[in-house]
Amino acid sequence: MQVTIKGTIYELKFNFKALFKANKDFSTIDENGNNMGDGATNLFTRLALGDSLAIIDVIKVATSVSKVTDEDMFNAVDQLTEEGEKLDDVLQELMDELKHSGFFVKSIQTQKKGLEEALEMLKKKDETEETTQQIMAVQRIVTLINDNL
Repeated sequence: MQVTIKGTIYELKFNFKALFKANKDFSTIDENGNNMGDGATNLFTRLALGDSLAIIDVIKVATSVSKVTDEDMFNAVDQLTEEGEKLDDVLQELMDELKHSGFFVKSIQTQKKGLEEALEMLKKKDETEETTQQIMAVQRIVTLINDNL
């Protein structure tokens, strides 16, 4: 897949470098300030949820583009999605690219396994409104990954 930014065509590459950048820049940070290493999974789930803002984040991790303005990125997304007419197609294509990257698939599968283990632990906790919400959120993410990976 390619994207044109400021007249330059960039090939999106979902290699180890892209995985590293995704996990560095888009991972959850825990209460102790530790990077949870789930950036690839976060990008994948955002795409699966139809989050159009994820397109820019995926472009940032999958290209070597630097020193571009937000406006340049907005224009690139407008062009890539044909002013939004092909938004769903682009979201699906990006998700497919992640699914075809061994690096991203392995990372997402590892995170999914961790989420499944966390879900089992949450289910064993005393039932409170907070744990019920956490269980529902984790189940939703696991289901989303299972349905789309």
